[in-house]
Amino acid sequence: MHIFVTGATGYIGQAVSQRFLQAGHSVSGLVRSESGAKALRARDINPVLGGLDDATTLREAALAADAVVDTATADHADSTQVFLSALEGTGKKFIRTSGTGVYTDLAQGELNQTVFTEDVVHDPAEIVATRYSTDQAVTEASGRGIHTVVLRPSMIFGDGASEQLPLLIRQAITSGRSLYVGRGDNRWSNVYISDLAEAYLLALENAPAGSVYNLASGEARMGDIAETIARLVGLESAESCPPEVAYEALGQRWVDVAISSNSRVDSAKARAELGWNPVGPDLLDDLGTGSYKRIWAYKGDPHDHVQAVAGDDTLQGAGSL
Repeated sequence: MHIFVTGATGYIGQAVSQRFLQAGHSVSGLVRSESGAKALRARDINPVLGGLDDATTLREAALAADAVVDTATADHADSTQVFLSALEGTGKKFIRTSGTGVYTDLAQGELNQTVFTEDVVHDPAEIVATRYSTDQAVTEASGRGIHTVVLRPSMIFGDGASEQLPLLIRQAITSGRSLYVGRGDNRWSNVYISDLAEAYLLALENAPAGSVYNLASGEARMGDIAETIARLVGLESAESCPPEVAYEALGQRWVDVAISSNSRVDSAKARAELGWNPVGPDLLDDLGTGSYKRIWAYKGDPHDHVQAVAGDDTLQGAGSL
């Protein structure tokens, strides 16, 4: 198949595109600059110059492909509607990247016992309501001749990158404080980046039209993530703080949606229907002794030759928070 991937230079998009290529598919990728286009060509991906606001470019690229996989962002409803309009009646596959952030509960560090499946009737928080309604629009479009699939990755990690973790690590390095909100008992499910890429391939090949999948292989308490980051960057311990302090340090949306909320999901459906079998490491292990230590660790021990690279923005990419 020929697959058009948005966000092809981002964290998710790079991993997914590479997995498609390994499986024998050809890939074209949306990119905004010539430097990005050069990077895609080096990975045997055909660049399509443009952005999510370029409706004509999106429409033409979608119609030229056998499938569209949108990894750029979960929160650009206009581009999603362009794809749905272009693909209506074609029977082509459209995979939308959403995120388990749709289940965020604004808990301010408290534990919520609810673990969501895809079938749970859910009333999303206002801050993520548009994302959730876009998910529903994509699912409903399967009745208009589009083979739609919605994937909801949880907190993605691996290769020293992530949407959330580098933000927390940089903040700890620059401020000398690794923060969590309140008790830090809130939990997020998580998924290793290569396991996530495998799920995209399986969804492309096997997912029924109109399906939705939560993708997670484990979960971690946010207070424990903060403690592991503290050790990673050479601090004695993490610190609890009220939401207002975290807002100032990290931004209110990040804190409300992710840092202080719960997002706990069950992925039995993806395992049963897609044959998904995640095998990646535990998040706290990878954060404390794996890829994050190799890239981010504070050089406090003269025998430890791992250096922090807090300014390395190449680790950042589009995510699904």
